[in-house]
Amino acid sequence: MLSDSLRVTPQQIDPLSWIARPMVSLAFAVLAFAYGISATLLGWARSGHPWLDLLAVVLVTGACLFVQFSTGPLKPPFGPARAWIALLITAAGLFSSTIAAAVSPVPVQLWWAPVGVGLVIAACAPHSTVIELAVYGAILSVLTGFATWYAFVGRDDPWTGLATIVIAVSSVIVATIASCVFCFEIARKTQRLLARAGVPVEADEAARTQAARAAELSTLARLGSRVAPFLAKVADAGEVTAADRALAGQLARRLRSDLVSQANSSWLDSLAVSGRLYIVDPDHRADRLNAAQRAAVRGLVLAVMRDPVTDTGSLFIELRGQEDGSTAVALSLDIDLPEGRRVMMLAPYYLALKTAVPEISWDPVQDLLRFRVPPGDRW
Repeated sequence: MLSDSLRVTPQQIDPLSWIARPMVSLAFAVLAFAYGISATLLGWARSGHPWLDLLAVVLVTGACLFVQFSTGPLKPPFGPARAWIALLITAAGLFSSTIAAAVSPVPVQLWWAPVGVGLVIAACAPHSTVIELAVYGAILSVLTGFATWYAFVGRDDPWTGLATIVIAVSSVIVATIASCVFCFEIARKTQRLLARAGVPVEADEAARTQAARAAELSTLARLGSRVAPFLAKVADAGEVTAADRALAGQLARRLRSDLVSQANSSWLDSLAVSGRLYIVDPDHRADRLNAAQRAAVRGLVLAVMRDPVTDTGSLFIELRGQEDGSTAVALSLDIDLPEGRRVMMLAPYYLALKTAVPEISWDPVQDLLRFRVPPGDRW
């Protein structure tokens, strides 16, 4: 469990909550820009190269914005390959600010760049593992230490060279430690909640088998209840009249209609018998979902339908074909639950679908789940 918590990102372990709050990195970008531009303007008159500090603000803010626009529910994971781009942009901003600080009388404790570097690490936190954050923080701490040594060590300051470096690097170290602790606690606690909320595969498979068997028995009983009395009457009479022939024809047409309807109905239609689920599937595209996708959708629908807080008739699922042959699926849920409980109810099925479909998104405002099934992705 400890090892898993170190190797999973908060966005991966708790995707619904992070989708509901997609502006985390943007918030750090705004904070970095506000802090950097304020410090630059306050020291503009004393700085020898104020434009370099201004460039540094743009670069550090740009690193946070890069993280913001490189992450999302429909985008590839924000791994080390993309994180290095943000780190290089941050390093360029740190280098630019270092050149400006070297010819500026601004003391090290008022140097804004290390704080900006720490904000970039915090912006990466929701999309990085604890191990990745520790590596990013270590690299940026070393770079900040060298930059501080170049720009500030040797001045007529009351601190020693080591103390000067510690003052500057402490902002990066604190940001790294805080981000690592944050990621670890999110992963550890969410894994515990998901472990309690999850349903064993064997139990889920047994429930599906039992439900299918019950539907089959119900169909047979319904058909038999129509035919058996007629056959018993003919057997007791010992002869077949014209009226019996006419009634037999009517029963045959009804049975044929029921059997055709049963054959044409999808696995999704069997979930709508309670009247709490409305399905729009004119092309019978529900049958194009593979086993994993069906299991996740079935589990989500049944979990919502069985919850007493779900409004009657509030579940709506629509499947539409796209021009490229794929199937777009939209599932609307009206669940009267606090955000935390709603997220924990949906998260296991959302994670299962996320591994089975290439594109999936959750709109927390409309309680709308969307995903796309590629063409040819069949059972």
